[in-house]
Amino acid sequence: MTTLIKINIKLKNTPRLYLFFLLLFFPVILYSYDDAAFEYSLLEKSVVPLANLNDLQPVMRLIANRPYVLIGDSTHGTNEFYQQRVNLSKRLIQERNFRLIVLEGDLPNIHLINQYVQSLIPLTAEQVLNVSNPQGAWLWNNYVTLNFIRWLKKYNAELPEGEQKVTLHGIDIYSFDRSRMAVIDYLQWLSPLASQQARQRYNCFSRFNNNLHNYGKTIAGNIGLSCESDVLEQFRDFSLCRFPCPENNPEINRTDFFYAQENARIVKNAEKSFRIQYLTGRDSDSWNMRDRHMMESFLAVFDSLNKPKTIVWAHNSHLGDARATQMRENGMLNLGQLMRQKFKQNVFSIGMLTYKGGVVAADDWNSPVEIKRLLIAHPDSNEALLHSLGLPSLMLDLHQPEVINMMNRKRLQRHVGIVYRPHDEMDSHYTYTHLADQFDAVIFTDTTTALKLLIN
Repeated sequence: MTTLIKINIKLKNTPRLYLFFLLLFFPVILYSYDDAAFEYSLLEKSVVPLANLNDLQPVMRLIANRPYVLIGDSTHGTNEFYQQRVNLSKRLIQERNFRLIVLEGDLPNIHLINQYVQSLIPLTAEQVLNVSNPQGAWLWNNYVTLNFIRWLKKYNAELPEGEQKVTLHGIDIYSFDRSRMAVIDYLQWLSPLASQQARQRYNCFSRFNNNLHNYGKTIAGNIGLSCESDVLEQFRDFSLCRFPCPENNPEINRTDFFYAQENARIVKNAEKSFRIQYLTGRDSDSWNMRDRHMMESFLAVFDSLNKPKTIVWAHNSHLGDARATQMRENGMLNLGQLMRQKFKQNVFSIGMLTYKGGVVAADDWNSPVEIKRLLIAHPDSNEALLHSLGLPSLMLDLHQPEVINMMNRKRLQRHVGIVYRPHDEMDSHYTYTHLADQFDAVIFTDTTTALKLLIN
């Protein structure tokens, strides 16, 4: 009644033209308000509150029997995301017989961790997590990961003899130098002549100080200096068995051969990534090459292990379907899109979001890691919408008919990787998405905390 009285008072001195438009559009305004309130009410009824980080049964029900589960995170340095991902992975391993975890991480680092969890080396968990790359070492060198790989080693050790163990495999592309040396060192044992040839081929990069940025800049002006044929032939040596391989020599360890071959794949694809980026001048080309490599590397290990049920750990930007995001407008694809295109309804993808909290990140790619304060999410973001529900933690099934339209409206979404720049957050960390097409479900934690690191 009070609102109506205020409106009537204002109308007494309103010009007739304004009055006409007000009367014309006022019902529409009321309808839009009621419609939005109704949708919000549906959203409130559709979310599932989560009591704690172990409360994952609602997610397990949604996953059902699908053999490919993608678990994303919106920040790489958040404790809750790591713990929920670990807890969910444990249940998938124990209850659904998942046997492969592929990670957004460098192959040499993850390979060492995998050797530990399969009891193939005498190193401790702390030693294998003390990885050599300075950028993002804390992605693995933290207490959540430490406890998980200890658990996984014990789980693998207690499996009945002959049963397939859980394997970890890194699918990222950033181990160029270490991967070259891994190929050369392996071939030195297998065939010294082949090792010498690999060294000669990879020496092509020495004229660029073994720096891929120098390489890309130089060949952009002189393509004749390209190392493409050298790295391609080196990879083909493995795939075509041009030297002794397990197919023609059963004494050769298949796992060791496969690891060397995958390192040759990284060198090949890293070269292509930087060559294309500098030739075209488009960062999107480098991104696409990186995610195509992730898919290629996943399929290689997947086939080598006889197609086990698989969990993928990576950032939301890699696992949420790129076709439902601003990435599509920029000519970009990602691993989540490629997985959905190949495996269709057998893929289940989960995104993780937060409104505010602490996060471990760096100011720049080569800067030291620190604990930063994550700003409250933008008011036009998916995170802000979920925050408005007033729950500390929740899960939302994005395929419920009653919420699809609401959650598919174009909204901002935050992405924080190794680097976080609060002063430049809108330009550096936000993109537009259509959430219901991006993921199958999301887990939202309103206020998160930073990872506890094993290193300073």
